[in-house]
Amino acid sequence: MYQLLALIKKEFLAIWSDKKSRAIIIIPPLVQLLLFSFAVTLEVKNISLGILDRDNSVQSQELVRKLSYSNTFTQIYRLQSEKELTHYIDTQKVLATLYIPQNFSKKLDSGEPTSLQIIADGRKSNTAQIAQAYIQRTFLSLYPSNDIMVNRNWYNPNLDNFWWIVPNLMGTLSMIIALMLTSLSVARERELGTFEQILVSPISPTVLILGKTIPPLIISMIEASVIFFAATTFFGVPFMGSFALLYLGLFAFLLSIIGLGLFISSISSTQQQGILGAFVLVVPYILMSGFATPVENMPSWLIPVTDFISLKYFLLLLKGVFLKDISFEIAITLILPMFALGIVSLLFASWMFRKKVT
Repeated sequence: MYQLLALIKKEFLAIWSDKKSRAIIIIPPLVQLLLFSFAVTLEVKNISLGILDRDNSVQSQELVRKLSYSNTFTQIYRLQSEKELTHYIDTQKVLATLYIPQNFSKKLDSGEPTSLQIIADGRKSNTAQIAQAYIQRTFLSLYPSNDIMVNRNWYNPNLDNFWWIVPNLMGTLSMIIALMLTSLSVARERELGTFEQILVSPISPTVLILGKTIPPLIISMIEASVIFFAATTFFGVPFMGSFALLYLGLFAFLLSIIGLGLFISSISSTQQQGILGAFVLVVPYILMSGFATPVENMPSWLIPVTDFISLKYFLLLLKGVFLKDISFEIAITLILPMFALGIVSLLFASWMFRKKVT
């Protein structure tokens, strides 16, 4: 324990005394949070749509057929009840649902204004808004004289873009901080010539890997807390869920990232190599996590690869605890894969350290 505490203290001092590391944990996260919150936009396609048709008339079937033939809606689910409608949105199986009331065809035949209801997942504010526009356009192309439609957005009523992008930024910026700190850790020791001294010391590989893991874990969690404070205070993003689930998920996610960072650092001879290795990992992690574009937009052969990207699970968890009081049963299905990926990545990093020791 004394060796571990001494190593943790040394890591904190090394991070703070190094100008590169100090700059990484202070300046970029705040600047990126501010810029990306306003800059990120999306293109929407391959939308999954649920339809609850209470009318089952020729007119309603024609509307459903028109939507199913559209290139925009690639999956149409025929729902049987309001409970099923709620389940499909809660589990993010559909982006939006269309509710067709029983008197739909009757009002059309009598020339009365007809109202439909669109219930969209407000956790994806931009895509939900575009999906609503597509449904409205399809409806009006069939029945131009009826322009009354009731729209509701669950979890993000006004489709505020900050409510969507800021939780995503909390996940990605936390990842970047943890990855950069750990990818420079061993490489910095090599450049300073202290890594060889650690290897010949009586410190075991287990204590060494723990000493390299705990400091960036603590720093990253503090940074994530700062971003959380900015999200709820300055950007007005509501927090509806559990702090325990949020920080349990954050802990599992950071473990998976720190393990990858330590693995990169253990095979890097210089800090420049460590930064390049982290950059190679960051780009596919962000692009394939669902941060900017839906995972469903990817080719079918590529989608299974995203199951090994912990950021995908963390982003789903963040939007669940921020915008919806996500249940423990749903949250645990996202947290456990992150823990598993964290254990595997730390084992790989530990294996590399043991190779260096032996």
